[in-house]
Amino acid sequence: MISARWAGLAAGAGVAVVVGGATLIGPPDSIVDDHPEVREPVVRSSLVCPYADGEEAGSAELGVLALPGVEVADAGGGEQPPITVQALALPPDPENPEATGDPAEEAATEPLVTIADRGVPTITPVETAAGTSYAVTGQGALAPGLAAEQSLILQEVDLRGISTAACTAPRREHWFVGASAEVGRRGRLVLSNPTDVPAVVDVELWDEAGAIDAPGTQDIGVPARSQRILLLDALAAGSVTTAVHVQSSQGRVTAALEVRETDEITPQGMTYVPAAVAPRRDLWIPGVPGSGQRSLRLVAPGDTDAIVSLQILGVDGAYSPVDQDVITVTAGTVTDIPLDSGTDPAGIRLQSDEPITGSIRVVQATDGGLPDVAYTSASEPLTGPTPALLSRAASGVASTLLISSAVATTARVTVQTLAADGSVAAEEPLELPAGATVPVPLTAVGDVPNATVVVVPEAPGSVVAARQISATDDDGALLDLMPLISPTVEVDVPEVVGELPDVPEPAESP
Repeated sequence: MISARWAGLAAGAGVAVVVGGATLIGPPDSIVDDHPEVREPVVRSSLVCPYADGEEAGSAELGVLALPGVEVADAGGGEQPPITVQALALPPDPENPEATGDPAEEAATEPLVTIADRGVPTITPVETAAGTSYAVTGQGALAPGLAAEQSLILQEVDLRGISTAACTAPRREHWFVGASAEVGRRGRLVLSNPTDVPAVVDVELWDEAGAIDAPGTQDIGVPARSQRILLLDALAAGSVTTAVHVQSSQGRVTAALEVRETDEITPQGMTYVPAAVAPRRDLWIPGVPGSGQRSLRLVAPGDTDAIVSLQILGVDGAYSPVDQDVITVTAGTVTDIPLDSGTDPAGIRLQSDEPITGSIRVVQATDGGLPDVAYTSASEPLTGPTPALLSRAASGVASTLLISSAVATTARVTVQTLAADGSVAAEEPLELPAGATVPVPLTAVGDVPNATVVVVPEAPGSVVAARQISATDDDGALLDLMPLISPTVEVDVPEVVGELPDVPEPAESP
């Protein structure tokens, strides 16, 4: 449905195309000056949690929160619909087609949960025979500041690890760097379409040798309210390090890249590769642990080699590591660089003469125990209050925020811990020296396994942040990293006038 505001804009645009012999390119400058774009609360938010549960054993959850204290849209006097969490239709899983059941039946079920109140964190267990995506939708007064997150913990003999993922909005473009298609390393690219119109996407791939010409990666249809799953090891067999670019030619989709690793039948960890920002010349990667085997993975998708300057954002400020201060990334390839960022948690800043993007892969192990794998990726600085919903802080599992300064002056943030009813149970103000990283241990409030926190930067764009979840059990290490993504609160909306003045008269025929 098109709102009256957008209907008026469409009508105005129709006047401005061609009138007789006069052609207008956009509205006159006077209209633009007198009626600039304005910021208004978003009236509909749609997020997708990419692939939840699907395991007989394990603990899967979805967390949802509409941020408190934000400006909301005028409900217009009508009844306010609740936030809904609804399963998307799932085609047969290429790894286990018999386990999916009837996709149409699954999609037609009642919502997993509905949420009527703003500001109250809702955490819901998920138990499905086949993993599927869930669309989280908020409208009207519950749309601004909508955030969601999923998690899965498995501690089985053949698959173990912690994986979390932020639930993201459909977009036209997605980038991932770091997954592998070697034997024993399986990547699953999940394309989800929560909208009511079909989408068509193209997938581009690169590895250490260059661009990959993989069949079946162009004009991929993703039906409305549905999803598609592509296996990375089938598209890029044998590639040690890959980069993935998903681009929509029709409609919008969400994309997620899940990784599960084994050594023959011995589990080596599971995780999501967080989406990275589109290639650019200045990157921030938050959430690098102070231990484990760490490697920086960068892609330069252009035609020119990228010369990259590397800085570590340490606890005492920024510094350039010895022998790694300048890195060359060959054009059209993915480069894997072993990284020594010290024994303290840190962030990374990269400055390049050509557009790049990337991630950091971390393998954490214990003496004699099994490893777990995690990724953190190049991220946008926080634009406003940003939640972390499923920060496990019980039963020997520790969660820590890793917040890094993204400005040349002192950055200030406040970390709020929410109680189950949404009230602020604790506040911790922080000052971050320029270029520094500050770890913030998280503690749950009350008798719950998760700490729900909101990071509030004093100035938009001043910090980047990620959450680390870590633990050990009898079998080895558990590790997860998740960059924080600020939810959308407002959007730019052009102020529309009823008509354009001084429209030229139609030209007379000769």
